[in-house]
Amino acid sequence: EIMKATKSFSKDSEIGEGGFGKVYVGLLDDNRQVAIKRASEMSFQGSKEFRNEIMLLSRLHHRHLVRLEGFCDDKYEQVLTFHLL
Repeated sequence: EIMKATKSFSKDSEIGEGGFGKVYVGLLDDNRQVAIKRASEMSFQGSKEFRNEIMLLSRLHHRHLVRLEGFCDDKYEQVLTFHLL
């Protein structure tokens, strides 16, 4: 679903880049607009650091911040998905 929403992480879906990797915008099948933060191979975090980031973001709630929607922590992928309000 993330691949479809970002058109396979196409340049057209890219909205930013940081130390972690690139950020893409996409539209899920249920019409929710999301931002997808994908780790680059150069900045691939360790599992412990990535899980700590997930734990922190899942507890963080503020009306001016995006909400963590989901994540993927696979052998070759680290992706965070945020619901855009």
